[in-house]
Amino acid sequence: MPLMTGGQAVTRALRAEGVEVVFGLPGVQIMHIYDALFDTREVRLITTRHEQTTAYMADGYARSTGRIGVALVVPGPGLYNAGAALSTAYATSSPVMLISGQVPSEGIGMELGALHEVHDQMDAVRPVTKWRHRVTHAEEIPAAIHEAVRQLSTGRPRPVEVEIPPDILAAEADVEIIEPEAYPRPAPDADAVQRAAELLAGARRPLIWAGGGVNLSGASQELQQVAELLNAPVVTTAEGHGALPYAHPLLMGAMNYSWGPGRDLIPHADVVLAVGTRFGSHRRDPAESLNPPQKLINLNVDETEFGKSYPVEVGIATDAKVALEHLAQALRGRGVQGEWDATELAEIKSGAMERMRRAAPQQLSVMDGLRRAIPEDGFVVSGVTSIGAWSTIAYPTERPRTFITSSYMGTLGFAFPTALGIKVGNPDRAVVALCGDGGFMYAVADLATAVQYGIDVVAVVFNNRQYGASKGDQDRRFGRRVIGTELHNPDFVKLAESFGARGMRVERLEDISEAVREAIGGQRPTVVEVEVADGALTPPYYMTPPP
Repeated sequence: MPLMTGGQAVTRALRAEGVEVVFGLPGVQIMHIYDALFDTREVRLITTRHEQTTAYMADGYARSTGRIGVALVVPGPGLYNAGAALSTAYATSSPVMLISGQVPSEGIGMELGALHEVHDQMDAVRPVTKWRHRVTHAEEIPAAIHEAVRQLSTGRPRPVEVEIPPDILAAEADVEIIEPEAYPRPAPDADAVQRAAELLAGARRPLIWAGGGVNLSGASQELQQVAELLNAPVVTTAEGHGALPYAHPLLMGAMNYSWGPGRDLIPHADVVLAVGTRFGSHRRDPAESLNPPQKLINLNVDETEFGKSYPVEVGIATDAKVALEHLAQALRGRGVQGEWDATELAEIKSGAMERMRRAAPQQLSVMDGLRRAIPEDGFVVSGVTSIGAWSTIAYPTERPRTFITSSYMGTLGFAFPTALGIKVGNPDRAVVALCGDGGFMYAVADLATAVQYGIDVVAVVFNNRQYGASKGDQDRRFGRRVIGTELHNPDFVKLAESFGARGMRVERLEDISEAVREAIGGQRPTVVEVEVADGALTPPYYMTPPP
């Protein structure tokens, strides 16, 4: 076995597992990993200006590519700073590995006031990780990294954490690097698949409810096969955007905040096939809930999701891609009883979009402009802002994995740094982040990261000089008693230019399309500031869908 430091063991183990990039922020406890990366040129290191950005970039990289995203931080404040992004990765079932430093081994648990010391910091990440481990000997580093990869590659892919004290990273030891493994996706229970196929084939009005698990498992083709075999309409969650191309006649659209085609379809469905979704809480309309005697077939890699929102007739606990493939095979040759009419479905699809267009013409105009400007294979990152909320239901997505949200975590400040990670993983494709002015300022320092590493994202900043959701809450629920929600902002164009990025300003909403197209074509980090008047672009969650 070769002799190496613990830091070298980390980088060589990551390289052996196929990791190509690490997003980090240096500090004394992890400098032996940084030093080892100097000699490990197969693993690219990108240093950020805030630990939160390390994990956001790892998340964006992971969800857009399907590969593991790795973040590297110091213990204590570094780990806590990364916590918001780690919670987002947990909410979105993203395969993120956080490698954290620790205090020296002899001081762990002693509360001696060591630099960055947090007593038993694994407790801090326990709620937002699937698995966590502290390394105590340099020889075990490859096994720890290997197990972290196994955890991320099997079952539900939620974040993991590996923490290593600095003395272990500095120590030399005989270390054996472990060869990577292939992790085959387990086949579903055959009886469950047959029962599901029987129910779906006999359904008069089958409906497919597709969530983010379809995209995470790469199951779009299999979903399309099942939908076409059943002639079943498909509705998606926000995370399910792109599960089928919007242009497909069976894709009805996304549901969120009680907008979308759900209330036109769900009450009439007799059997619902839910794939890779937890049935999120953003549904306010009772018409979007299942009610007896409707039957639910729940296909989810995480069987703890079964029965949370509605009793399950058939539960299939395995990966969406494999399960849908088996379900398609079970459906072939069966006589299906579905009665959905193509004209009826087309009217439901167009009617849902028309409702939004009538209620929010400016917001839908922005969606139209963005769709015209962004290539079909380009990425949109939906920030916590009014237009970000509208994009979850009204942006027509044509490719899997190209629409990225913070899911139920609703993490302010998520969009721009996550977009940076997406662009690192997809350097030849357009990446556009939809940001509010408040959220953009969370990670504005990482404009420097974008310029330094040539990460050519486009950040569209909708500037209304307020924390818009909270200001709207005060307007609606607190008698316009406005306090603490109005903002003083910089000149975003000049700010971008001061970093060496490009700054652009849009004063009319109808000019967004051309500005975004120009920004994408400029092939440099760009901030597009969009002036928004107070009260304009009301978000969907403050509006009641018309009948």
